[in-house]
Parts: sequence; structure tokens; C-alpha cells
Amino acid sequence: MTGYASLAQTLTTLLGLDRPPVAAAPVEAVPKGIPIFEGVSPSSCAFWRQAEKELFAANDADHMNCPIGAMVMGFELTDEAKEGLRRGLSMMCEVGYVKPEEAGEIPALAKKGKAMLYGPLSNFPIMPEVVVIWLQPAQAMLLREATGDAEWKSDVSSKIFGRPACAALAVASQGAAVSLSFGCSGMRTFTGVEPAYMLAALSGRLLEKLEPQLQRTHKANCAMQAFYDQQKSYFPFKKK
Repeated sequence: MTGYASLAQTLTTLLGLDRPPVAAAPVEAVPKGIPIFEGVSPSSCAFWRQAEKELFAANDADHMNCPIGAMVMGFELTDEAKEGLRRGLSMMCEVGYVKPEEAGEIPALAKKGKAMLYGPLSNFPIMPEVVVIWLQPAQAMLLREATGDAEWKSDVSSKIFGRPACAALAVASQGAAVSLSFGCSGMRTFTGVEPAYMLAALSGRLLEKLEPQLQRTHKANCAMQAFYDQQKSYFPFKKK
């Protein structure tokens, strides 16, 4: 195995993923031989599901149907998208979905590009800016233990967000090892991901050390599971 194939397999096996991890990276020029997306996408997050199936590049213009997502992914908005963003935020404020002061706080990817490369982590040709995986709670716990985010420290900020879900990618890009989002309704609509799953974004800077960390954490959890199973057999719950 070369590149990120081994890590992708480790993530899938040890976390018990039923959807492959996907990678995203902004690029100034599309690498030779990478197909360019042709079609229409309602949002940036919709590309993540297509990236489970194939490696491709999507230009900045392909992201403009969701101005907030395009902004989060680091693209310069067209005039039309800027107007769409203004209308969208106005509507969100009117219905009480967001507060006006939140608009300027929504983050964007630290790295910018003219296109975005998407694809399965297993055969991604360059270093990802972020890796996207869909997790259930137990899987998210194991991942956060592996990255040290479950440790008790003086700073116990959780780095778990809600909307927009794509902002989790920007948070990971800007410095967090792992950023989680419970998932906004837009993300669930455009990706079709079921309510039982949440979004995890992993910083590309984390990947080099993640595999051995995950293996150690999985081994520790297997030992603890054996202990808990034994404890339960010794002391089965019963009420007198």
C-alpha cells in the first residue's frame, strides 16, 4: 500500500466505518490526469458523497450554488453568489436560525485555491487539507481518544459544532486536529446522511501520526471492554 491507503484501511477497520473516508485539498491547478467535475451540485457538502466513489476536481464556480459553503471552502464569491449569500443570511436571521453577528465569524479553510480536489482518502494523490468521515457516537469517541481530545485538561472546549456543518472543515484546517459537527439540516438534505451520523473533519497535518495513535487507542479500548464485560458478569444489575 502507498500514500494514504493504509491509513484509510485502518480508519475503516478500527472505527468500523461503513462509508469510506474522503479527502479534500484546494489546488491552484488541477493535477494532470484528474477528471474535472461536469454537472451541477446544490452545495459544497454534496461533493463529499461523490468523493466516496471517485477522485475528481471541482472548480470554484461549481460551489457557488451554496454561497456559505463556497465561502467556507475558501473560494472568492462571484457577485451573484455574494447577493445569494446576503439574501440567504437575511432569511436565516429573519426566521431566527442565526444571529446577524454570526455571519462574520463563520470560518474558511486556511488554504485557498481555484479548485478543490476531492476523492477517497485511499487513493488521494496529494496531502489532504482535510479528511471527512461520518461517525456514530461510539466511533467519534474512539477517534477523539486517539487524538487526545478526550483527555481532561484545563481547557475543556469540545470543538463540536452545529451549523453550518461545513465549517467543521475550516476549523480543522485552521488548527484543530479533529473538528466535529452534529450536522445542519442543509448538510443532511444535500448529502442524504442519516440522523444517526455526525460529521468529523480531520486536519491533514494530523494524518502522519494518526494511524499508530488509533491502533494504540483501539487496543486500549479492547482491554477496557473485556474488563467492563467481566464486571457486568460479576455484578449483573438487579433490583430487590
